Amino acid sequence: MLLASLDRRLATAIRLAGLVLVAISISSGSHHPGISGRALVVSILFAGASLSWLVWTARPDNDQGLTVELYVMASAGGVLVAATPQSAASVFVFVAVIGAGLRAEASGAAPVLIAGTLGLAISTLMYSGNGIALLAYALGFALSMLAASNARQRRLRVEQAELLLAQTQRSHEEQLRAARLEESTRIAREIHDVLAHTLAGLTIQLEATSTLLEQGAARDSILARVHRAHELAREGLRETRRAVGALRGDPASFPVPVPAGIEALVAEYRSSSDAGAELTIDGDGARLSGPTGEAVLRVVQEALTNARKHAPGAEVNVAVHAGRDPGDEVVLVVDDRTSPGSAPPDAAGLASTGGGYGLRGMRERAELLGGTLSAGSVEGGWRVELRLPGTEREAAR
Repeated sequence: MLLASLDRRLATAIRLAGLVLVAISISSGSHHPGISGRALVVSILFAGASLSWLVWTARPDNDQGLTVELYVMASAGGVLVAATPQSAASVFVFVAVIGAGLRAEASGAAPVLIAGTLGLAISTLMYSGNGIALLAYALGFALSMLAASNARQRRLRVEQAELLLAQTQRSHEEQLRAARLEESTRIAREIHDVLAHTLAGLTIQLEATSTLLEQGAARDSILARVHRAHELAREGLRETRRAVGALRGDPASFPVPVPAGIEALVAEYRSSSDAGAELTIDGDGARLSGPTGEAVLRVVQEALTNARKHAPGAEVNVAVHAGRDPGDEVVLVVDDRTSPGSAPPDAAGLASTGGGYGLRGMRERAELLGGTLSAGSVEGGWRVELRLPGTEREAAR
């Protein structure tokens, strides 16, 4: 059993040295190997046991279970115990039953034990008739096999524990990786929501200011655009602080009520785009709070930003249906009345910004709350529709 933990070459050397010592013990005994009578029996049995020992030495951990060499070594060694008394022939049986115990459970290794004990019983009847010695050897063989089988069970339990530990560590690493990815996605979504909205508005104001300068417009008109750009920059800073607060888990990161926030976004769209914008909010406004309210606000923000980018000057209609009962869906519909394909050529630079992450972020927000988001062209324009489940449906998920 101890040899299994040693280097393979060292263990092989020790096994071969053990065979040499047993051979010396048998050769120097009173009934040593010979060519006639009892000596011939000893020679044949010793040759068979030694050959089995060499096979076992070459493959001590055979994954095929109980192989022939173990049976031969046990039975031949059992006969040699009484045929060559006062020798170390019993080592053959001990090695065989221990090897069997290390390869199989006690019930599976029992046939090797029986073969060795039966060989010993036959030789005892033939040569010595010492029943006490037979009983003592049989008990020793059985205890050795049980000890080896128990050692095998302990080794298997250790291997299973190590495997379970490795699987647990891999699972923990996967959970950490998924958590990091989820957090990175959330940060990217918050950054996009702030920057895309603010920078789109700034770009529109700067392009309008540039156009006014080229046309030689009045100083007051140009200053109005510049002041509006400054206001957008300040609003962007405020939104950035709110986003940082949300990432840090600050409950006050959205101090403005969601309906008021939506009204401010629509009003900003009217002033910055010089286009019409209608807003309808019905139902229980108290339901537009928490994660649901944040999702609605961000989707309105992104939809209006996309309208500025892809359909400058388009009139928009924002409708929020908050519902009244806990089971009612919260529905948001944002329509613009100009097809995205009809954007003027000078909007190409603005439309190419963003990388398409806005639509993905809106869908992610909806899916996190068990809802859906659809966006696509409709007759006369473009529609974004967000549907979030009511509290009863959300609890049933």
